[in-house]
Amino acid sequence: MAKPKALIPLLLLFPIFFATPKAQAASEFKTSYSTTYTVAETGDASVTQNVTIENLTSRYFVSQYKFTIGSDELANVKAWDTTGALAPEVEKKDGETVITIKFKAREFGVGKKLNFGISYKFPNLAQKNGLLWELNLPKLSGLEEISTYALTVAVPKSSGPLLYSFPNPISTGDKGDKQTINFDKAGLSQGAPRLAFGQFQLYALSLTYHLKNPSVTLGYTEITLPPDIMGYQKIIQKSLFPHPDSIRVDGDGNYLARYNLGPFEKRDVVWEGFTALYYPSRNFSKAGQSEIPTDLTQKYTQSQEYWETQAVEIKAQAAKLTDPSRGVAENARALYNFVSQNLSYDYARLEGGELTRLGALAALEQKNKAVCMEYTDLFIALSRAASIPTREVNGFAYTTDEADRPLSLRIEGGDVLHAWPQVYIPQTGWVMVDPTWGSTSGSNYFSAFDLSHIVFVVKGESSEYPLPAGSYKTNPDQKDVEVSFGSETEIAEEEPALEIQIDFPVYAISPFATAATIKIRNTGKVSAFNARLGITNVLLTLDREEFELGTIPPGAEVVKEATLTPENALTRGEEKISVTLAAEDFSGNELSFEQEATKNIRPIYLPLTLPEFIVAGVALASIVFGRKVLLTRLLKK
Repeated sequence: MAKPKALIPLLLLFPIFFATPKAQAASEFKTSYSTTYTVAETGDASVTQNVTIENLTSRYFVSQYKFTIGSDELANVKAWDTTGALAPEVEKKDGETVITIKFKAREFGVGKKLNFGISYKFPNLAQKNGLLWELNLPKLSGLEEISTYALTVAVPKSSGPLLYSFPNPISTGDKGDKQTINFDKAGLSQGAPRLAFGQFQLYALSLTYHLKNPSVTLGYTEITLPPDIMGYQKIIQKSLFPHPDSIRVDGDGNYLARYNLGPFEKRDVVWEGFTALYYPSRNFSKAGQSEIPTDLTQKYTQSQEYWETQAVEIKAQAAKLTDPSRGVAENARALYNFVSQNLSYDYARLEGGELTRLGALAALEQKNKAVCMEYTDLFIALSRAASIPTREVNGFAYTTDEADRPLSLRIEGGDVLHAWPQVYIPQTGWVMVDPTWGSTSGSNYFSAFDLSHIVFVVKGESSEYPLPAGSYKTNPDQKDVEVSFGSETEIAEEEPALEIQIDFPVYAISPFATAATIKIRNTGKVSAFNARLGITNVLLTLDREEFELGTIPPGAEVVKEATLTPENALTRGEEKISVTLAAEDFSGNELSFEQEATKNIRPIYLPLTLPEFIVAGVALASIVFGRKVLLTRLLKK
């Protein structure tokens, strides 16, 4: 009988790949893993990994095993096999820890099993960021060589409820003072696990805009205030100084504040407030292309600068990756996977300072020159070429690891921000994804997102306008975006405060039409959504009874006019107009506001009442008498 040969498998955790010395290793052994991360309230984790290797042949046995873990902060490393404790060899270098264990046990023969394991402390694996506890686990590579892999994450119940998880766990449970989240090989093969615990995230923002009119004539500038993103981002405005001349909402839902500027005028504007981020459901349907509203397809599949949807290369790649018979979500996922897996992040470009936007076609041709702009532009161009509505989002992304989750958007010398796409999924709506961080972190930012992305601007109608906060500078050294975690959770409960003002002209005389001016002002700190104006009256004929107002941001004013027409020249009496304003808050709860006003309608033959006639007569007599006195004095001279 031939003597069994020793085989040394390796288990390598991200960023090193799983490997074995011989290609036939997978066919010689059946390997199973059971790993548990037990997280303490401090964020430190105790990691235990039990491994079973079953011989499928009598030709080999395992003499030692090597683990490479992507951190050099591990402590208290222990190892064991069926004979008892082992003395692991631990080497730390280049940000990694290499653990080698040499077995005392020898398992020969088909069906024989070698059971062994390691344990160690992983400091600060879980981090308390603002209101959330977040875990970003190492990516497991080489899972295709493993028969089964079970992963359990146990965290204190005091961390809060599980807010999101990638991948989706196969089960959750309770074990004493811990809550457990369980994953299997199929889920883990999708990418590095990410979990968050809590209710929502809160950030405090201070944004400065430096405005300048370089012309000798009057001019104006529009700045983009942080917008609400329904279901995800709620904006609470604390202050905006100085107050703008007007605020409007554009077709992409951006809040644009207008400032009129005199010749050569400079002005600094400061916005302060909070953004509360929530995690919406990402249960994607299998709905097809036909279920996308036609107006969205027409509006958000157009070719734009940097989104060359008509380029032959873009169209060909989109056609290759998508299938009209599949659902929109499945096609969008295929495009996301292509972009995140085929582009390579160019960290060297960040060192050069100013970043030039290359566009989708250049990104497709130069796959190793990408930063977040190229990942975003290519995904948008491919999706639009496949008739999937897509937009660009610019904003601030909170990161504690700029290698795994880098920022690389700088517009015209502005602050360093981040760019990511937003794609429309039927029956779900607009969904944000991040192929850049998916590529750099090894996780999946399509199936699951996070609460680290703060939206400053959405670009769909144009690839270049409007500009995000941090781009309005008069000096490249200015730091204009300040972001910190907020703790005043009650601020997220703010409700809109809408005021209604009804104005009539001084005189309303039959048979002439008169106009009632209705002004709606949002004097609160948060926006009102889906606002609708209803008008009723009692005397005259009303030309319009309803107005759709849409979103009313904090500080904004909406003005509407209702025309009231008398039946004839004899119409007289008191006109009463009642205005009802219906709207919704961020959570979709209905709000209602009401106001009334009256106006006396007079016929043309009696335009003045007796008191008004007397006042008018006295005023006229005073004018005539005063004129006579003045002329007399002038003649005497």
